[in-house]
Amino acid sequence: MRITARNLRRIILEEMAKADRNSQRRQIQEGTAERPINASPALINRIIKEELAKFQQQKRLSEARRRKALAKKRNETVYYY
Repeated sequence: MRITARNLRRIILEEMAKADRNSQRRQIQEGTAERPINASPALINRIIKEELAKFQQQKRLSEARRRKALAKKRNETVYYY
């Protein structure tokens, strides 16, 4: 899965907003002089891993739906491994 710069920026903002909400309950504006975006490599890696896991889960579910529909069309029993 490819993450665009726009998606990455949105993900980082969401994570920062979550952290900020827990401490002060206010919204962060992106890239202001007073509050620049500080994203550590660890944070970016974690976000990428979460997105990959989400993508793989969606892919697995869509494959299961496809197999189920195909089996139903053939009147077969679906076995999940």
